Amino acid sequence: MLEGVSDELKMCAAAFFRSKGKNVITGNEFLMGVSMNNRWMPYGDAERLLSAMIASRILSKDGEYVRPCFEVAAVDVPAGYRPPDDILSKTSEDVFQMLMARAASADIDRKEFLSLCRSIQKRMDVDIEVAALILLRDKGAKVSDITEKVSDLVKGR
Repeated sequence: MLEGVSDELKMCAAAFFRSKGKNVITGNEFLMGVSMNNRWMPYGDAERLLSAMIASRILSKDGEYVRPCFEVAAVDVPAGYRPPDDILSKTSEDVFQMLMARAASADIDRKEFLSLCRSIQKRMDVDIEVAALILLRDKGAKVSDITEKVSDLVKGR
């Protein structure tokens, strides 16, 4: 992920965990806290936010529990912090942009890559990122370093 997006996700997580006064919470507590208590975003967007935080290794998930992978007190969070409206549009796009960059490195035409990804997505009923991984793997591109990021992103949806 881009450094700025990771920083923003980390700040968001720090602000949330500070407001809770806990270092471990349930996933549901995170979702309800972000959407209902803090009113930062709708519940569906909170699910995507949690997924993005797990995918970028800002939070770890163990069963139903979620905890930060960093020292919350070390992050400087402004008073009255509220995540920017575009925080989610940047996160999932970043993973797909990584996949597209890998396709370009493997000399796969951009339009062809997108078309084939959509075809695989429809045929297999999978997320676009999973379709891109399948396509890249089938074309012989190295994907082992991206697989876990895609998995974490898709699990949180």
